[in-house]
Amino acid sequence: MRKTMVEKRENIRVNPPEGSYVTNQLNQQKFARIVDISASGFLLVGRNKIKSGMIFQLEVVVAGMKNAHISVGAECIWADLQTSGITFAGFHIIDISADNQAKLDEVIEQLTAH
Repeated sequence: MRKTMVEKRENIRVNPPEGSYVTNQLNQQKFARIVDISASGFLLVGRNKIKSGMIFQLEVVVAGMKNAHISVGAECIWADLQTSGITFAGFHIIDISADNQAKLDEVIEQLTAH
């Protein structure tokens, strides 16, 4: 008998355009590429050493969209380091202003419509 995974996400996930990324706001360095994003979190892939429980102040940059620079505080809830040195990491947004949440919601709505 196969076990099925229970979906725990409450928000729709969308795939942003190629070239979307996040920067670390402390040093303004590109941090990782965005694989998917929702109103409450995102999946990143990159070469930074990321571990579960780490907290970052990040700026989400969605390629090809006006007004799509979104500042968030985010916590890594899981990370998977591949043998290639690339890490996939799931983040939960823990701090976001009302203005930035409105921008994020608009971006997700636009990406859902495509």
